[in-house]
Amino acid sequence: MSSNLSFSPYGYTPTLYVCAIYVALFSLSTFLHFFQSLRSRLWWLLPTLVAGGTAEIIGWSGRLWSAKEPNNLNPYLMQITTTIMAPSFMTAANFLILGIIISRLGVQYSRLSPRAYSIVFITADLVALIVQAIGGGMASVAVQNETKGKSGNPENGAHIMVGGIIWQMAAMTIYVVLALEFFIRVRLDKPVRQLPDVLGSSRTDESSSVEGEKRKSRWGIKVHVHPHVEADTALAAKVRTHGFGFAEGSKLSLVMTALFLSTLLIYMRSIYRTIELLDGWTGRIITTELYFNVLDAMPITLAMFTMNLLHPGWLLYGKDTGKHPQGGFEMMETDVQAEREHEEV
Repeated sequence: MSSNLSFSPYGYTPTLYVCAIYVALFSLSTFLHFFQSLRSRLWWLLPTLVAGGTAEIIGWSGRLWSAKEPNNLNPYLMQITTTIMAPSFMTAANFLILGIIISRLGVQYSRLSPRAYSIVFITADLVALIVQAIGGGMASVAVQNETKGKSGNPENGAHIMVGGIIWQMAAMTIYVVLALEFFIRVRLDKPVRQLPDVLGSSRTDESSSVEGEKRKSRWGIKVHVHPHVEADTALAAKVRTHGFGFAEGSKLSLVMTALFLSTLLIYMRSIYRTIELLDGWTGRIITTELYFNVLDAMPITLAMFTMNLLHPGWLLYGKDTGKHPQGGFEMMETDVQAEREHEEV
C-alpha cells in the first residue's frame, strides 16, 4: 500500500530551510564530537553524545524529507522515535562526566561513589530510553494502521513516551540534587564519610596497619593507592581556599558550567515534550511547527554545541591537568577499595 496520504501527518508542512539548518547544525556538532572523542580517547562519548547527535541527524533528515514530500508517511515515522530518544544519550554523558568530577574532588563528599553513580543513573537513563522507544514504536504502528483504515490509537504510544520522559526528568532532578550537595560539601569540607585507611588517611600505628592488611586480604583486594589520590585531595582543599581561580580549578568550573547548561536545556526540552504529548497527537502544540523548532531542536542544538566548546577531553584531560584517560573512562581503583573498606569498618 502506498505511503502517500491525502494530508500531512504533522498538521503542517515542515519548513525546508529550517530542517536543512538543523540537519547541518547537528551534523557539524556530531562530527566534532566524533573527532573530539577520538582525539581525547574518551570512547564513552561515542555511545552517548555521538549517538545522540546521530539520532537527531536521522530525525531531522526525516523532517527535511517531509518538507519535500509532506504527505509521505515514511519520513514522518522516521523522525518520531529518533527525536524523542536522542536527549537520553546526551544525559548519559552528563552522568558519566559528573562521576569523573567526583573522583577528582573526593569520593568522600558524594552520597554515591563514581561507580555507583554511573551504574544507577545510566540504568535509569536506559529505562527511559527503552520506554520512549517502545512508546514511539507503538505510536508509529498506530499511525500506520490508521492510514490503512485499521483501528489504531497513537495516543497510547504517546502516553508511554510521556512516561519515559517523566522518568528521565525524575532521574535528572535527583542527579542535580546530588550534584549540588556534592559541590556544597566540597566547598564546606563536609564529607559524607571519612576516607578509609586504604587511602592512607587515619591509622598510622603498627597494629592498625596489620589489622588493615588482614581486612584487605580477607576481601582479596589488591592494595594499590592511585597516584593521583593525594593530589586530588589537595585539589579539593585548593578549591575550598581559592575557589576555582587557578588552572585546573577554572577548567573544572567550566566543566560544571557545561553540565549545568546542558542539563537545564535538556530539562526545558523535556518539559515541552511532556506538555506536547499530553495535549494530544492532534493537539495545537504538536501541530505547531514553531514550538517544535524552538522548544525541542534549539535546546538540544545548544546542549550539543555547549559540550563541543567546553569539551571534557580538553577540560578534564588537558596537559596542565596531569590526567590521562584510562580505558576511556577515569575510574579509580580506590573507588572500589574505599567502598569495601568502608563497609568493613
